[in-house]
Amino acid sequence: MQAIELATTISMQGGIALPASFKNFYGRDARMILLIDDDSPDVAPAPQRAKRQANLRQALAAMAQAGTFAHIDDACAWQREVRADRLQPGREE
Repeated sequence: MQAIELATTISMQGGIALPASFKNFYGRDARMILLIDDDSPDVAPAPQRAKRQANLRQALAAMAQAGTFAHIDDACAWQREVRADRLQPGREE
């Protein structure tokens, strides 16, 4: 049995990732003891998924009602145009 000590942050999804330098341990079974610092700042919990979805639905409905993207006939062409690099003022190529 080998022991590894490292400091990391637990993701909001509960994941703990080993750095790439420990790649030889990826996919292996392990036992863990987590030591959580008492003085670490409390992170506000992520909003509930249902609430986020409801907010997104409301925002999309408002955009649809306002006709925000109604003028766009070809979405792919519009994206290419929007993403095209523009010359910046004062710069000559």
